[in-house]
Amino acid sequence: MSTLARPSTLVFYGVGAISPTIKNNLFVFFLFYYYNQVLGLEAYLVSLALALSLVVDAITDPLLGYVSDHTHSRLGRRHPYIYFSLVPSPICYYLLMSLEYTSTQASLFAQLFLMATLLRLAWTFFNVPRQALGAELTKDYHQRNTLSAISTFFGWFGGAVMWYMTTAVFLGESYDNKQGYRDLAFWGAAVILVTGTIFALGTHREIPNLEPPRQKRPIQMRAILQEIKETLSHRSWLMLFVAGVITSIHAGVVVGLGIYFNSYFWEWKPSDVAIFAITNLVGSLIISSLASRLARNWDKKQLAVGLYIIVITLGQIPLILRLSDLWLGTSILPENGPIYSALWWVLISHSFITSTIGTLAGILVGSMTADIVEDSQATTGRRSEGLFFAGPHLIEKCVTGLGYIVKGIILTAVGFSVAATGLEKVDAIERMAAVVIVLGIVLPALSLYMVSKYEITESSHESKLQDLGYKEQETEPFS
Repeated sequence: MSTLARPSTLVFYGVGAISPTIKNNLFVFFLFYYYNQVLGLEAYLVSLALALSLVVDAITDPLLGYVSDHTHSRLGRRHPYIYFSLVPSPICYYLLMSLEYTSTQASLFAQLFLMATLLRLAWTFFNVPRQALGAELTKDYHQRNTLSAISTFFGWFGGAVMWYMTTAVFLGESYDNKQGYRDLAFWGAAVILVTGTIFALGTHREIPNLEPPRQKRPIQMRAILQEIKETLSHRSWLMLFVAGVITSIHAGVVVGLGIYFNSYFWEWKPSDVAIFAITNLVGSLIISSLASRLARNWDKKQLAVGLYIIVITLGQIPLILRLSDLWLGTSILPENGPIYSALWWVLISHSFITSTIGTLAGILVGSMTADIVEDSQATTGRRSEGLFFAGPHLIEKCVTGLGYIVKGIILTAVGFSVAATGLEKVDAIERMAAVVIVLGIVLPALSLYMVSKYEITESSHESKLQDLGYKEQETEPFS
């Protein structure tokens, strides 16, 4: 069986990254602010609703991953679930941002919890099998970098275009433009449906070449749990897993506060920052096209660790310098100003550099996760792509849900209640910046330490492929 995938297959797989990126961008950047500041749901209730929806979703992800690993069907192990998700996913996405039955706190909380849970459940059937499919399409150590790079680029492309349309066109002059979020709901749902369908149909022809289940699923629950435990005891997987848990804590608490900072810290309109996503996309395109070549001369783990050190070092510098100006009386950063002001150029350059470096690091970690599949297969005799990619979600999403709750508490504690005035929110954002600086350094550093404990190298991976009987073609397309 060949370890390499056709170039067109890599592209079709990459297109499939657009849909989850658009969904994730909604949850990360817009959903919290929309329900909190636009619809008027208190921050702690937004946090609670999103946290509870994550707990439900976290349970279904590893279950579906395990079931898909053992699925026998004429559509293979992954595609039946992917096809099933194509309709409910965009419908739930649209309804999440377009429904508004009433303005009471209880009804808004119920609406957010119900629709967020339904969207996450529908999405489980798409994203868990899709992630597992990537490790099946190619087993080559270097082409997995290419596959991860192509997928990352398409994800960046979809996310950047939707971000630009949302900030420059849908929202325009105000983050409180309710109709703009409704436009986002419609067009986001449409793109999810179209790109998800292209991915499913484009990779359909590979079904005969994909890995079949190596053995029947155990019938007794005890045997199933023992099999899962055996699989997930892999040391390198555990290191990436713990790193992912720490990253999830950081994401749940910190990520998604960008709109608050843009509005009250940097004093920008949505249209002022719309171009940020496009410049970051250019960086993603450049680094994605070079990722495979750069990684050929470096060990994946060593390069990823070095890149993350740079990102952690640079990441919080703008907030640190601005607080220094505000609290210590220094004059390091330029004064706040509109688009094309001196500060605007400083921050767009910072965003471009950190996102480009972080993109390459993410590509490498995605490729490292795929390499665990054969390393485990050599020991257990099972290919458990679905379990390896979905298993972490059980704890990671629960932890992210805890992070959502902490974020709601922080927002409330620093002064971001629904009733707060504009001046009160300006004071509150400074206190929130201090919290974000500390969390933005400590948590990523802990995650980086765990990544550094990953053990698989190119030579050990190639040895496992040889032991398992996989054969390489002589050339690698898209290298």
